[in-house]
Amino acid sequence: MDDYSKVSAIVLSGGLSSRMGEDKCDLKFDGETLLNIQIDKLKSIGINDIIASGYRGNNSNAKVVKDEIMKGPLSGILIGLKNIQNDRAFVISVDVPLVRRMSIKKIINYSYEKDIDMVMIRHNGNHEPLMGVYKKSLIPKIEEILTGNKFSVMKLADVCEYEFLDIDDDDKYFLNVNNKDDYNKLLKINI
Repeated sequence: MDDYSKVSAIVLSGGLSSRMGEDKCDLKFDGETLLNIQIDKLKSIGINDIIASGYRGNNSNAKVVKDEIMKGPLSGILIGLKNIQNDRAFVISVDVPLVRRMSIKKIINYSYEKDIDMVMIRHNGNHEPLMGVYKKSLIPKIEEILTGNKFSVMKLADVCEYEFLDIDDDDKYFLNVNNKDDYNKLLKINI
């Protein structure tokens, strides 16, 4: 695929950051916020339609859409899908700022090749359901799941066609910044 403007992107930005003690979106790495690192990375590969789903701050380089449902990442994905312009979106959480452009392109390309509901990343055996491509047609299924009391992304996978795509990158590129220790690890990484 050469034209990544055909896919939208959703940066999951609405978590409560309770383990961090402050909004992860606004943490700085290499002079930029984690949120804008993700947005700028997506723009650099040609994605123009980008949603910061659930972001509560005021420092976003993309369109911000509030998450009034607040039922975890799945409601953030739903809000994003309802506001994208294209038929599918690359979804990524704000707290994995080192995911590489080539990995994003690889999963987007695979999504178009397979043309299934969801394609999520797997690296070194670790499943990453909050990094993947989701079709807009999943909206009704997500809405139905959110009426219940269990609303994980894998619950959605149970009712649609999905695959995991193996990405052979070093684990450091998938560092999830959940708490102060993780943030300190991030600050020590040389990319």
